[in-house]
Amino acid sequence: MGNFPSQQSNVPNFWPKIEFSLFLIGIIFSIPCYLFVFYHLLNEKTARQSLHNHVILILLFYNLLIVTFDLPMTLNFNRLGYVSPFNQTACLLWQFVDNGIWYGALSLMFWASFERHILVFHTNLVSTTRRRLFFHYILLIFFSLYTPMIYVYLVFIQSCGQIYTESTILCGGICLYIDAPVWLQLYDSYIDYILPILLIPVCSITLVCRFLRQKQRLQQNVTWRQCRKMIIQITLISTVYMIFDIPAVIVFIVQVSGYSTFGSNIWFPYLARMTLVPSIIIPFATLLALPKLKDKLRNLCSWKHNQRAVFPGSTTN
Repeated sequence: MGNFPSQQSNVPNFWPKIEFSLFLIGIIFSIPCYLFVFYHLLNEKTARQSLHNHVILILLFYNLLIVTFDLPMTLNFNRLGYVSPFNQTACLLWQFVDNGIWYGALSLMFWASFERHILVFHTNLVSTTRRRLFFHYILLIFFSLYTPMIYVYLVFIQSCGQIYTESTILCGGICLYIDAPVWLQLYDSYIDYILPILLIPVCSITLVCRFLRQKQRLQQNVTWRQCRKMIIQITLISTVYMIFDIPAVIVFIVQVSGYSTFGSNIWFPYLARMTLVPSIIIPFATLLALPKLKDKLRNLCSWKHNQRAVFPGSTTN
């Protein structure tokens, strides 16, 4: 199974194996859930055409890349103590997914939580084709490709003489952390990481508050029932990000504020790992927020039950 070498004395000997087992179980269960959610959103015409599901589809795709590539590579490194497989292509892809796709999912999560305000309270902004083009599709493309394109350049195009090492996670650092100016590193930390993490709960909480206030004033059962589904969906997903990412952000802010050793003993073995958990939980949060999916699951289970319950009939003379 591996030796699970640990370079930190504060980590109990049993913890790496427990962590590996928990993540492995999460991967095994999350991948079928991803596929089932994709099938529902892409197969159902109404779900596929709903504007609020477009960002969810891309968000799920990005997190599926993390679950199927980034997380297994990380777990394998923790298990063995070295990168396997180790070659330049694998290292470049790992660095890109771990940075560009992970930050891209974060940007999409922020946009999803903000766009819900438009889709629920300012539907006039997406009422025409031209308005949908700008306020939905163009902004969706921007938040989808913003950080991935940055890291395509930093990982695949820019060369700073980095040396890939088998004994270092991610095969070593990318050019951003080797020779980039300090202001660019700070921009990446604050704009691409801290700001979205802090704005996601703000957008989600204000969305719920606005919905509750408007619901008391306006009684439009059908419309508000649909809005409630959108709000439940984004609230569940946002909560996942808040629980597992905000602790790491708090430690990071304190460290850059002058207390460089604050939380250093728990950063890498615990907090950094927690930021990978949302990729496992997101498909389940999406599943719970869509009633039609639950109906499909019940129908699937009943279909299998009916298939097993078919017996040859008897005839009488």
